[in-house]
Amino acid sequence: MSDLVAVVGDRGRLRDAVRYTVREGRDAAQEGPVTARFLVPVGDGRDALAPPAAEALCDRVRDLLGREALGRLAVDVSTLQVDGTDAGTRATALAVALPPGTTRVVLSPEFEEFTPTALGDALVALGRDVTVERAPVGRRVLGRPVAFAPTGRRAGATFGLALAFYLALGDPTDPFDLVTGVLSAGIVAAVLSRVALETDPSRATVGSVLRAIAFLPYLLYAVVRANLAMAYVVLHPGLPIEPSVVRIPAPEGRVARALLANSITLTPGTLTVDLTDDELVVHALTAGSRAALESGTLARAVAFVTEGRRGSTSKAPDTGGGTR
Repeated sequence: MSDLVAVVGDRGRLRDAVRYTVREGRDAAQEGPVTARFLVPVGDGRDALAPPAAEALCDRVRDLLGREALGRLAVDVSTLQVDGTDAGTRATALAVALPPGTTRVVLSPEFEEFTPTALGDALVALGRDVTVERAPVGRRVLGRPVAFAPTGRRAGATFGLALAFYLALGDPTDPFDLVTGVLSAGIVAAVLSRVALETDPSRATVGSVLRAIAFLPYLLYAVVRANLAMAYVVLHPGLPIEPSVVRIPAPEGRVARALLANSITLTPGTLTVDLTDDELVVHALTAGSRAALESGTLARAVAFVTEGRRGSTSKAPDTGGGTR
């Protein structure tokens, strides 16, 4: 009998973590007896609960398990005493406390002390061959509001951008276009100014817009070059593709991450598939597209737009997943 252990806490999407663990355990149970053990850490660390709260969480897990089709999967829910106060000591204590038959550990995605790397290193030091992963549960909605407080700067900037875009598509010398443009921009500003801009425009914003305009020709050049490369691959008799998954450091800030992820996806041959542990997970179709990602030129261009400087990657990209 092998054990699939899920270490869960009171933060994050508990329902998704339970469902994922049950699904994985149920699939494994088709090959032989498997027990999915749901453990709630008890102790003094950041990711541990006091005994009463841990028992209440166990009851929630049992309730969720009662709604799942378990098939041949056996389940068990209990608390687990994990001593220590610092993250390293507690990761080692958790590794020691895991049941002897454990072959795979699924960690709650919200744990900060118990990470796959820390727990995996502790298990290796103990000579135990156990796979450790985070549960790929649904993303939580961030606490930031969808709509922001209305300000004159936001409304004015939204109005100006909408009017400029409208006139760029029409004739700025035509009185009809001017009147309808002002009316349309006014409606856009009234409806969207609270959601279009996250912060009030400033001098720095003007600089970012100008740098973004300068970035567009570079992005267009990268897209055209990648299109030609993909055309060569498609027309080549040998179809020289080397699919792989590359991990590259994600820049700081939501705007910078969104800009880099979408720029990568717009470039044929590469597709951003996820953001995890401050890294962008990108599927690359060819060795050339993978090399372009690893060079970091696009990331530096995005850093120029968002920060006004040429960025640098903090570490070498990880080609996790390999050629498939």
